[in-house]
Amino acid sequence: MKRFPVGLTLAAAVGLAILLGLGVWQLKRLAWKQDLLARVEALQHAPARPIGEVLARAARGEDVGFVRVSATCAPTAPTTAAPVYRYALRDGRVGWRLMGFCALPGAPFGGIVLDRGLVDRFSGGMAPAAASFPPAGDVTGVMRASGAHSPLDAPPNRQADGSTVLLALDPAALALVAGRSTAPYYLAVESERPAPAGLTPAPLPEEIPNNHFAYALTWFALAGVLVWMWAGSLMRRMRGT
Repeated sequence: MKRFPVGLTLAAAVGLAILLGLGVWQLKRLAWKQDLLARVEALQHAPARPIGEVLARAARGEDVGFVRVSATCAPTAPTTAAPVYRYALRDGRVGWRLMGFCALPGAPFGGIVLDRGLVDRFSGGMAPAAASFPPAGDVTGVMRASGAHSPLDAPPNRQADGSTVLLALDPAALALVAGRSTAPYYLAVESERPAPAGLTPAPLPEEIPNNHFAYALTWFALAGVLVWMWAGSLMRRMRGT
């Protein structure tokens, strides 16, 4: 009879802990995704709230993601230069979303960044171009949290025509759009009055995948295979084969 394989057992234990941890993490992600989908579903029929009270909640640290709001942006001059776009995919095609700022004097943060929707004439194009757009007026939309900054995120790309392309939407990108520090959320516009020509609002993803249960089962299955392989190896070793 050979000695008990301590090294093999320790390696198997570490691998098992990692696989079980990944499975449990996916179950937690499943609960989060189910809550998110329920909030999005409820949003379809929720009345819009005044943006001032919602931004006040955000200033207190509350989560106001996916809350529908309405706002009247303070009058500004038309955007004639250096528009900011965000890269997007829509229906399998490259798209470019126009970003802007809604000034709200007296409200927390002084305003909020707007995602005004897809620019129709740039659909399918590999790059946008500088263009003139009217300022936002009365808007209704959905509050969305910006992503956390990652060292892997590509920085804003300044085009030769002066326009800027965002590949990631983190707090620094929001500050670039606003020209100053702003709310840690942006407003995905559903509708504007007056409606600007050439823009198609697209506030929510058409489909939000929820595959976390399948991912959890995969990790747990791999954990079971690891235990089976370790047990088989242990039995053969103990028998001296």
